[in-house]
Amino acid sequence: MSDSAQPGQEHRASKAIFVARQPIFDIKEKVWAYELLFRKSGHASTAEVAEDDLATASVIADGFALAFNGMDKNRKAFINFPQRLLLDETVYALPKEICVVEVLETITPTPEMIAALKNIKGHGYTLALDDYVGQPGYEEVIRLADIVKVDVLGMEPERLSAVSLDLRKYGCRLLAEKVEDRATYDLTRRLGFTLFQGFFFSRPETMTGSKVPTPVIAKMRLLRALSGDDYDLRELTRIISSDPSVSYRLLNFINSAAFSLRANIKSIGQALTLLGRLQIKQWFLAVIISDFDSSAKVQEAAYTSLQRARYLEGMGKLHRSPAFRADTLFMLGLFSKLDVLLAQPMDKLLQNIPLDKEVEAALLSKPSPYWSWLSLVEDIEIGNWEDVFRFLDSRNLDQQASATIYSDALEWTQTLLHMK
Repeated sequence: MSDSAQPGQEHRASKAIFVARQPIFDIKEKVWAYELLFRKSGHASTAEVAEDDLATASVIADGFALAFNGMDKNRKAFINFPQRLLLDETVYALPKEICVVEVLETITPTPEMIAALKNIKGHGYTLALDDYVGQPGYEEVIRLADIVKVDVLGMEPERLSAVSLDLRKYGCRLLAEKVEDRATYDLTRRLGFTLFQGFFFSRPETMTGSKVPTPVIAKMRLLRALSGDDYDLRELTRIISSDPSVSYRLLNFINSAAFSLRANIKSIGQALTLLGRLQIKQWFLAVIISDFDSSAKVQEAAYTSLQRARYLEGMGKLHRSPAFRADTLFMLGLFSKLDVLLAQPMDKLLQNIPLDKEVEAALLSKPSPYWSWLSLVEDIEIGNWEDVFRFLDSRNLDQQASATIYSDALEWTQTLLHMK
């Protein structure tokens, strides 16, 4: 989206939906799939059709293509299907090679439903049962399921062991969801789980006394230099011009569809002039963040950081409050996963970056006016839509415009990360 475009333009907003994705990791801690969470913005809860039906219909109509545009097509996509849409055969609108049909635990396993699931499986789709905790009545569904997602949050080890042991006789693959710490992760691995989802993969282990590698130190110095308002533009121009890879990425980025240019940019100087001081800073910060590490967890954190930054920046422009500047909100999102990117405690890392004290407090999960903005984007990512819309309504922010800004942030992030 170019800077001249206004968030929430009418032709875009009419189709805007929120798209959140949660990574699912395999036993090697590589991203194996994403669970895609979609919510149509606006007040749809009073519609005649159930809200979960509307949400999944939006997935199929618009969100699936949006979420997977430019991404690795080898990744699976878990998508929630409520009862009515399973019975209506809506699933066949999505490619069986990618789509994992996630059967909600709220379904009623009637003979009609079992027949529908058999038919879906017969067409080559992968079936997953969601939120299983050992409750009775789902035996027929489990027999058909390729994957069973076990909600391990708060489950006692003895109970988890019994549930996993019972599931083994069905021959299905076990996915542990809501894994929040190393102990739970290690336990589920020992119990035969091979897929994992949860906050544990977004939080680094504390590395007491560890040293930050030299290349990372250099990048931290750049982050420090760029985090202030009075950075040296000439020095930044020199750094970009001296790195062919970065120069190439800059020219490709600015020549992309995001800027709607009539003619291609042919030099670094021309590109920097067109971008302007603020956008140069933001683009180069994003490049640094995206280049920290190539591991799956770190790359996922880089993706999330960049999307958060762009979304919060757009929301700052929409909000138009001098108390929450758009560029400050960009920085808040960009650094929100810095501890994951560098596998270092956040408080240690922030000692080297001169951030606004209230932004720093929010990044450290301390009381701050910025904390609610960070919570907003985190709620979107986990599909906590009730709190998302409560935040927007409390600040008189248009839900459709917010959804459009989020979609634009997704597109911008994909454009940036695929310029390598």
